[in-house]
Amino acid sequence: MPDKTTERGHSMIEFALVLPMIFLLIVNAVNFGTYLYAAITVANAARAGAEYSIMGGAMATAPGTPTNAQVATLVTNDIISLPNRASLQVRVCRNKNGVESCVCVVGACTGMGTTPADPENTGAAAALYEVSAVDATYTYQPLIPLWSIPGLGIRATIPAITIHRKSVMRVMS
Repeated sequence: MPDKTTERGHSMIEFALVLPMIFLLIVNAVNFGTYLYAAITVANAARAGAEYSIMGGAMATAPGTPTNAQVATLVTNDIISLPNRASLQVRVCRNKNGVESCVCVVGACTGMGTTPADPENTGAAAALYEVSAVDATYTYQPLIPLWSIPGLGIRATIPAITIHRKSVMRVMS
């Protein structure tokens, strides 16, 4: 029959073996949760920017169409809660009567695609619609960074990830 001192020693060894795995599980749960929060925040900011770009002139308090800088300010203010705000890139594109104008308002806007063409951009329908697109790109940095061995592809937590969201809306002009 084993005595209580050896049972306590076994429990301490088991705890010491399980503790690093529990620590990694908790750290990755926190990092994955903050990644999901960042992805949702960037998607909502791009959607709000496109909606403001299209509907901004329809409000009683703002009778004119908002400028690209005003749209970018709205997107920037929407992601104010994210830790790596300086990595945000915002591009605002407008397509009216087949004439597209894209302005990179915040950041360098590298790697952003083109604005999709309006499917009804032919004949008399071309003058009816205005398309607005807002591209938002943000680089997520893990909240709790841990060690990694890049040569072997081993990471203790998720790496830095670029989140790119695009929102396209159109309105009758």
